[in-house]
Amino acid sequence: MKTMSANFQKLAGIFLTLLIMVEVSTFNIACKPKKVEVPVLAPTPTPVPPLGNVIFVQGGHLVEFNLTNSQITPLTSGKSTEWFPKVSPKGDQVIYWSNADSNVYNLWSLNLINSQRTQLTFNDQTGLPPSEQNLLLNASASWSADGKTIIYAQDGDIWAIDSDGYNPKTVLSGQGALCPNFSPDGKSVLYLSNLNDLVYNLYLLNQSDKSIKKITDYTDWNVGAPSFSADGSKILFNLYRGDLTQVYTAKTDGSEPINLTSNIRSLSPSFGQGDKKIYYAAYGPSEDSDLNIYVMSANGADTKALTTDGGSSPSWAPIFVPVSTSTTPSK
Repeated sequence: MKTMSANFQKLAGIFLTLLIMVEVSTFNIACKPKKVEVPVLAPTPTPVPPLGNVIFVQGGHLVEFNLTNSQITPLTSGKSTEWFPKVSPKGDQVIYWSNADSNVYNLWSLNLINSQRTQLTFNDQTGLPPSEQNLLLNASASWSADGKTIIYAQDGDIWAIDSDGYNPKTVLSGQGALCPNFSPDGKSVLYLSNLNDLVYNLYLLNQSDKSIKKITDYTDWNVGAPSFSADGSKILFNLYRGDLTQVYTAKTDGSEPINLTSNIRSLSPSFGQGDKKIYYAAYGPSEDSDLNIYVMSANGADTKALTTDGGSSPSWAPIFVPVSTSTTPSK
């Protein structure tokens, strides 16, 4: 009996062990997680920055060309004549020469948000004489990179004023200067002069020590409409002689000039869209063609006409984004 009892217990133990193994195996199978299909998310499209607008002169007045829908909006009107607009870095204002309210040209600003016009200079004698009403020179005023200071030339001297027209001060005198432009870092001023030459050449004024460096040395071509690229690595200008005029870029020391245009009557260039585009004016191939606004890539490719009804002195305007002035409520 003991042997049978022992054998029975042994068999019972084996059976119990098998039963436990089956239960554990069943539990593992039942508890095995299901494979979950993770949905593939569509890639987030890279936002395309707004193209902005181009401000230029048409029929003697300022207009705004919307680069998104090609609509043109008049900005000024009346009996006055406007010259050489230059849009602020933020895109909220444009400065220009105008003889509004008098026969004398003074510097004005136009708020592009609320259309308010402000006279910035009050000269008794014209700030833009007939000799400087020349689209090849494009004798515009210009802005500092922070938009707080305006620089311009009058009677061969360079002046700086606050953006509201206050606090005038002389930057350079006695050099026959035209078309001054701040470098993006504010350390130098680019300008034109023909004081020591028969033609206009480019000069750089060092703001700290007031030293002057001549950076081009043309003898039979004039330089006109100079400006810096936004990143400060290039200068943009047109070279002209007689009826021939072409758009060029060069390094900021004047070296390595590159001709960007094949149209031999292209002028008044300006950078836009983060230096990716150049806006300029050009005549058509025929002698009686009007001056119109064009755009091209920074390397001179992909030329496209923007207007057919005339236009000169283009200046690109970024879309103005107001700065938030939210305040934390006091406890």
